[in-house]
Amino acid sequence: MTVVALSALAARCPPEPEEDAAARSFSALQAGKLDARTAEAQVRALSLALERAGLPETATVALSVLAAQDGEGARAASRELQRRAAQGGLALVLALRLPAEGFDPALAVRAARAHLEQALVLAPVDEGSAFAGMAGGSSSLTQVAAGAQVRAALPEEPAQPRVSAVQRLARAELERAREIAGQVRPGNAAEAEAREVSALAALAAGDTPAAEQDFTAVARLAPPGAERRENALLQLARLAYARGDDARAQTMYARVSRGAPQWLDALFESSWSHFRRGEDEKALGNLLTLHAPFFQGRYFPESHVLKALLLYENCRYADARRALQEFEARYRPVHDGLAQALQAMPTAQAAVEALASGGTLLARLPEPARAEVARLFGTKELSLSLRQVTAMGAELDSMDRRRSTFRGSALASAVVPQVRAARLDLLQRAGERARSAVAGERGELRELLGQSLRLDFEIAGREKELAAAPPAASSAPERRPRAQVEDDEEQWPFQGEYWRDELGSYRFHLGDRCVRPAPVQQAQIPASGPAAAASAEPSPAPAPAR
Repeated sequence: MTVVALSALAARCPPEPEEDAAARSFSALQAGKLDARTAEAQVRALSLALERAGLPETATVALSVLAAQDGEGARAASRELQRRAAQGGLALVLALRLPAEGFDPALAVRAARAHLEQALVLAPVDEGSAFAGMAGGSSSLTQVAAGAQVRAALPEEPAQPRVSAVQRLARAELERAREIAGQVRPGNAAEAEAREVSALAALAAGDTPAAEQDFTAVARLAPPGAERRENALLQLARLAYARGDDARAQTMYARVSRGAPQWLDALFESSWSHFRRGEDEKALGNLLTLHAPFFQGRYFPESHVLKALLLYENCRYADARRALQEFEARYRPVHDGLAQALQAMPTAQAAVEALASGGTLLARLPEPARAEVARLFGTKELSLSLRQVTAMGAELDSMDRRRSTFRGSALASAVVPQVRAARLDLLQRAGERARSAVAGERGELRELLGQSLRLDFEIAGREKELAAAPPAASSAPERRPRAQVEDDEEQWPFQGEYWRDELGSYRFHLGDRCVRPAPVQQAQIPASGPAAAASAEPSPAPAPAR
């Protein structure tokens, strides 16, 4: 009779509200008097109750508050927070506040990469890097003289810039990234990625010997065809080029797999090496591949300026001017759209609001710029951060509608202010990342447009000199030899048709229109990482060697 009465009474009692159950679990964990097994159970109960109550982001912040304490409850909360941090976003930002020594190797790599990315947001690559050496060469286009047959790399000049407080913060982030990545022991499954992050941080810090050592290790550890291995080979080629070792640069570029997305980057960047060695026909042939219809979705604005420079060097002034006109027509609207997007996002807060408005910002931009801006804003981490910022705002707005018992609980008192702070932190990071991406892309295009204008002036000046000068007497122009064809290759004239098996093997037969010698041309080192694609009309008279 007693059992039946108790059962009936329990049936009439309403279930405990989820937020009240969460508050009870939080208080138990905060008290710090639990054994490991009970602490694990309470962490699960806290997380589940808050998620059922529609407060998943609040649950993540609550875990970070508990993880900052001592005892088994703190350790259980820390483990759950680290598990969530594997997905990035809010949990990763909060996990970065924990001692990194307790991270498992996979999370250590994520944390190291987050510090690296923050350093690059704080101190992005300077404008003008498109024609600058990675170690700090000049970014100006030196005066070029038609017919120059020899190129030399610009010597590296030690720069002594004034170090600002922001740059010191960025340097500290780089050091932290290298330190955390170094926690991953040799033989661990995460070693290759850890060495990659360490190499990128070393490169950003100017420690090129350490960067080369780590990239070499990545190329050895990653399996053939893996994206990480292809990226490492590309970086090793860039480092070799930056120090003037064209032979090694060409070798490393050639090792990038033809089927990898990085192959086009390798093909384009190797064109600078060919240019420096005077192999203009091969360089122009590579650019013909780059501008093939197969790759119209890739983004290589610098390739058009390099094409114009190569044609100008070989006295093809009309062709060079056409290449510059194509570049201007294609990329000036993209630059203007990026500038307009940046103007619409003067602060991190404005950037997040603009992104949260859906396609409103994109709709206001020039049509040619929309695809590139959408690509910059469409990264996985940025999209996740924006969703979480919006969700945290909704959760905070819902607090006034929650039960008074929950609003007065220890959970609400300790966690809700931290939710507000974490939302502002995540908003700032997301907004700065979006603005940094747009500003970097716009800066590169602005520099290239300036280079294009200066080269156009050079062409006009040279044509004016030729028109005013008397016809050159004496020797006839020297003819370039035809491209060498191996025993297993066959040469075919290019007639405007692209075949996949010919891509990368084109040679542009230039002849020689320059009738007098010229001073030595100093070739500039390309950008550390060209972006992605463009299409252009093929230039006349190339011949692929099969």
